Amino acid sequence: MSESGPRSAAEVGGRDRFRCHEVVLFPVHGEIDMATAGALHDDLVALLAYPGDPCVIADLSQVGFIDASGLRALVAANRAFLRAGRHLVLAEPSAQASRLLDALHIERIFDIYPIVEMAAAHVTAKPPGGEPGGPH
Repeated sequence: MSESGPRSAAEVGGRDRFRCHEVVLFPVHGEIDMATAGALHDDLVALLAYPGDPCVIADLSQVGFIDASGLRALVAANRAFLRAGRHLVLAEPSAQASRLLDALHIERIFDIYPIVEMAAAHVTAKPPGGEPGGPH
């Protein structure tokens, strides 16, 4: 993961398609495996009912373990967000989560930020000649 910024899915149409005016922080903790992946997916998708069009930041800093089923849950939730025209980003993955994300090149699917604050800042950043919260 880059120290200077996010690993970005923008080259495949990531954040450039989204207009976010606020953030919902979704902390993820513990083990994300076959027993818990379904609940993670359902909880993330439930955020689509949140009023407005906030970007959702999944904070992975407290994830002790994530396996393929956990990753499938994140990808499936992301598909639901994309269908709804919404943005789901990953932030501050734990060491174990980061290894899996890196090995599988998940930055092709998600914007991944090294710290939560950087993920939140992309919402309030004012693009050159634009309004805060412009397309990203």
